[in-house]
Amino acid sequence: MRSKSLNKTDLLLSLSNLLKLNEIKNFEEESQIMIAYAGSREKFIDVKFNKINENILESIVKERLKGKPLSKIIRQKGFWKNIFITDENTLDPRADSEIIIENILNDLSSSKIKDHFFIDVCCGSGCLGISVLDEFNKSSCDFIDISEKAISVCKKNISKIKVESQSSTYISDLFTKYPVERLLQAHFLICNPPYIPTNNYYNLDNQTLYDPKIALDGGEDGIMYYVKILNYLKKVKFTGDIFFEIDPIIINNLEKFLLEKSLKIVYKKTDYRNLDRLIKITFPLTY
Repeated sequence: MRSKSLNKTDLLLSLSNLLKLNEIKNFEEESQIMIAYAGSREKFIDVKFNKINENILESIVKERLKGKPLSKIIRQKGFWKNIFITDENTLDPRADSEIIIENILNDLSSSKIKDHFFIDVCCGSGCLGISVLDEFNKSSCDFIDISEKAISVCKKNISKIKVESQSSTYISDLFTKYPVERLLQAHFLICNPPYIPTNNYYNLDNQTLYDPKIALDGGEDGIMYYVKILNYLKKVKFTGDIFFEIDPIIINNLEKFLLEKSLKIVYKKTDYRNLDRLIKITFPLTY
């Protein structure tokens, strides 16, 4: 493919047209990512045309035209300000989730506390917790996931983005193997749990189905993990906030549960597509 192009711009145009013809939505953005990867750079602008590996590029394009998500081919995905390692064992970072980072930064910017300790539950690649740590270098985070393979990916991202001194990892089914005394010290929690109702799982688009089922299936009504987490936090008398990623498909069931449990929603936020994507819940100091 590169041999047919005169320069990097010419290659970008050719590749973009090919992806567009094959009905790949973000064809220009994906073309830049492909070329950057084949040129051993994180950004297209930094790629030198003569350093692009044509074999790697053609292999990526071949897999992409079969329908495999680009992130699963090159095993990385941009999120917030960094490129994160991802694979078949982790949910791909998505732009929708950046609303969580935005609101945490807004909330913490006026806080007198500068050394926040927080927990990223169901952490997967670790993109949420790591992005917060990257903004607050005096804070620390415990990363929890049931999957040993996901924790392995998370550790790689922790090292890649150089937040090792701020991070600890735990393999645990939610809080079953996590020290309750550490939980009670946390100022806040971040969580993007599985939230697709089981019956809806196989109706997901082919791109999403490349993500691990364990990271998507939220039980019969989609709120199984929210219920488990919130019941446990209330049981151990956690005092703090939790930032949950949500989805319009489960918000009615979740709000009904919160009302039954007398749990306070501080706010609900929508993503860039104006879809419900975040709720912040606070736990009272006394029960």
